[in-house]
Amino acid sequence: MFAKREKKYKSKYNLAGTLGWYGNIRYNVERYMYLLHRITGIGLVAFLLLHIYVTGFRMWGEKTYLSIHGLINNPYFDVGMAIVLAAILFHGVNGLRLILNEYGFLLGKPKRPIYPYRKIVKTSKPRGLLITMLIIGIILFLMVVYEFMLVWVF
Repeated sequence: MFAKREKKYKSKYNLAGTLGWYGNIRYNVERYMYLLHRITGIGLVAFLLLHIYVTGFRMWGEKTYLSIHGLINNPYFDVGMAIVLAAILFHGVNGLRLILNEYGFLLGKPKRPIYPYRKIVKTSKPRGLLITMLIIGIILFLMVVYEFMLVWVF
């Protein structure tokens, strides 16, 4: 009754799963930023769980809590906090960029695709938004790291 579909048309990238995120050489800069957005999201959830776990030691008294904080109060964890800070800033600012792109701000009105399909977005505004996002993120990161160095380290 119905014709069987052959599976020979599937590409190797469709079969790769999450490992396919890393293997496609045809990605552009925006796609890599989206990939980094996913990775920072997973890292921030892991940090949140670790933070809840460490803060949970408060239930066993002040002495236990201070001993745990004595273990994590070293320069390695300060570098880790700088990485977490960079992930928070990147994830937040890139999330705003993705929201602006998703709702079509700065892209113009969408047009109906006509065969042969070509690149519909013929503007450089998304790339400008990406560069602006990176500059704002770097400035925010430098400001917070400077404050971190003044207050916590010295």
